[in-house]
Amino acid sequence: MIDFINFAKPETGNFLVDIIFWLVRISTSVTLGVILFTVLLKLITLPFDFFSRASMRKNSLLMEEMRPELEKLQRQYADNKQLYNQKMMALYKKHGYSMFGACLPTILTLVIFIVAINAFTSYSRFQNQQYFYNMGASYDNVIYAGMETDDKYITRDETGKLIIDCEALKEEYDKGTVDYLDNEKYSHEIQVREVTETVVNGEKETKTTWFVVKTTNGYIEHKREILADGSFGKKDDNFAILKEKVIEISQSEAVGVYDSVKNAENNFLRIKRVDVNGEEKQYSYNDEKAQEALYKDKVQALYEAHCAERKAADKEPDSATKFFSDYEKKNPISEFVKDDSEDGYLIAFINDIREEKSAETFRRENEQFLWVKNIWVTDSPTKHPVESSWEAFKSTHGYSGDVELSANSYSKLINKLEFEQGAPNGYFILVILTAGVSLLMQIVMGKSQKAQMELQTVNGQGAQTQKMMKWMMPIMMAVFSFMYTAAFAVYIIISNILSIGTTYGINFLVDRKFKKRASADTSKKVIRGRVYTPKEEPKQEKPVKEKKAKVEEPKGDFLSGTADAKKNVRGRLK
Repeated sequence: MIDFINFAKPETGNFLVDIIFWLVRISTSVTLGVILFTVLLKLITLPFDFFSRASMRKNSLLMEEMRPELEKLQRQYADNKQLYNQKMMALYKKHGYSMFGACLPTILTLVIFIVAINAFTSYSRFQNQQYFYNMGASYDNVIYAGMETDDKYITRDETGKLIIDCEALKEEYDKGTVDYLDNEKYSHEIQVREVTETVVNGEKETKTTWFVVKTTNGYIEHKREILADGSFGKKDDNFAILKEKVIEISQSEAVGVYDSVKNAENNFLRIKRVDVNGEEKQYSYNDEKAQEALYKDKVQALYEAHCAERKAADKEPDSATKFFSDYEKKNPISEFVKDDSEDGYLIAFINDIREEKSAETFRRENEQFLWVKNIWVTDSPTKHPVESSWEAFKSTHGYSGDVELSANSYSKLINKLEFEQGAPNGYFILVILTAGVSLLMQIVMGKSQKAQMELQTVNGQGAQTQKMMKWMMPIMMAVFSFMYTAAFAVYIIISNILSIGTTYGINFLVDRKFKKRASADTSKKVIRGRVYTPKEEPKQEKPVKEKKAKVEEPKGDFLSGTADAKKNVRGRLK
């Protein structure tokens, strides 16, 4: 019985995830797609961002203008915070200072940040599930590639799954016109037959009729149960490997009749191994080295299970040498090669190719970013590009497919990804960069709002709060980048860099406009962000008009008889 990986096809979930998916697809890399998504969000929020930052900068300049009066109030009401706030609000109203002008855009920006977190979380889950969906398709397609197709009865869908029209084939079979299916367009013919199998379980005997389909050069056959009423059973993924065809195809090295089933999709029916010199070698089904390699793999897996069992029972396991020797005596490699069961060489050979194709698919599609091995996983040495267990995968990437996979099926998909299961996904570099860029952003914002922080409270407590936030925000952003994916850390870094640039640009425009407004006021000038009132010129005194001199009467004298009879000199009469 051939196993298949029924990994549920993931859905993007919402329109923001669809946007990221579309940007990633049109970009040359995932990183570029994340950058484009960041720029797109910035463009959407730019009007609100501009209004918010412009309001904050305008308030800062107005606060500088009010600085002398506010500092005077701080000294005057140092012991009365409530009265200071009242006087400050009156001063705000007088100068047109608005405390709430930047609040609504800031809240909107925060909401968009939260939406972005959810979008990146959803997309990271989608992408990691998409990797495994494609890995499962590659794993299954090694089997599906074992049957040739035509344009009518046997086709394959977009994932590579075989679509066999058993109803139409049975009609041809019932009419006795199966030979009609052999045509010049294809180098094969479709062969169909009905087979009745009898299974005896104790005293109970069960008969099952199968409709069997295979092609001339294919190495698999498809079986569909025929029910009592002549219809087909619902299960349509019952496939079996044809050992004689695998041997026949493996023995054929020439390119010719087996082109349709011996191809890159099934590694040309060869397994891959690295020899002692570090060179990769490929071995066909009949190679002794292939048989030895697969036999060793089987015994090694059994030995690991033996060690785990002994450890659970607090017992010392056998040495590897002893275990291998004992097993080979009871189960020689010759018996392993003859065995056609699920534990035998035939299934092991095909499954080895399937596991190799699964690993190739992940390595081909997985997106790396410089030192980060999987951009949709956290940049951390404690995380790995691939989860080593099915439970960890479900927990980390939120898998909730309709069809529950088994831990065994998941292990088959990742069996050839030994390095990815143990390698550190990163080294906290993006986490550190996130904190650093966030700190730089806080410094820029702090300089823009220095006056507000110093003067909004009577004791300057706002400045202390600003200093605390300068360190709290970078720490919080670093925690976010650690909790979520490396792609989200890239988003935060690019977003902060763009915010720093827009802050400088908006400040420049607001400062320029404010200076023009201030220069229009003849009584005030704005110089280097400070407002001062120039000293008034001293008023010039008006010239005093000279009074016309009065014509004095000629003084009397004694001779004329006009002199006073008495003269008061020094209080005495003289």
